[in-house]
Amino acid sequence: MYLAQITCWNTMSCCIQRWPLSAVENCGASATEIAQILNGARVLHEMTQPEGEQLEEEEEAAQAQSDAEVTEDSGEPPQCTGQNHHIISRPISRELEKHKTLRGLYKPRDERFVTRAKDEESHCGYQQWHRDVDKEVIEWLQRFPKATWKEFENYLREIYSRPEMLKRFPNGFPGG
Repeated sequence: MYLAQITCWNTMSCCIQRWPLSAVENCGASATEIAQILNGARVLHEMTQPEGEQLEEEEEAAQAQSDAEVTEDSGEPPQCTGQNHHIISRPISRELEKHKTLRGLYKPRDERFVTRAKDEESHCGYQQWHRDVDKEVIEWLQRFPKATWKEFENYLREIYSRPEMLKRFPNGFPGG
């Protein structure tokens, strides 16, 4: 609640403020970055609240922070279930904005390209397999600066048709 009361000071803080409970997935934030933003918001909020309201809100904040905590080694938020997977991730979107022919055709976390993970193990947060796929797609975009939207989407379709990806995402590429 009090996250909305503070002003963003950089892109990461804005992202964490917008998605405090899923900042790892949505922002690529570390547990340390999330804790810093949430603690900063708590301190600012406490300075403006009457004392009676502080205790109740401190309990709510502790619960929210506990929900947002991430195990450093896995990068996965707690109580995670098979998530929606955005094929056009933020890193891929940034590369698309530099691309000669694909610039402006896709948005970060584009809702047209979402598939559902089979379970928690398949997709929870920004796991290593996800970073590897992003890297592969980014390298493809750099290798093919004149690729058409059809070639790009066919490439994504090929990735999401691979056996290891179909195990994670039984529905494969949306519309494909």
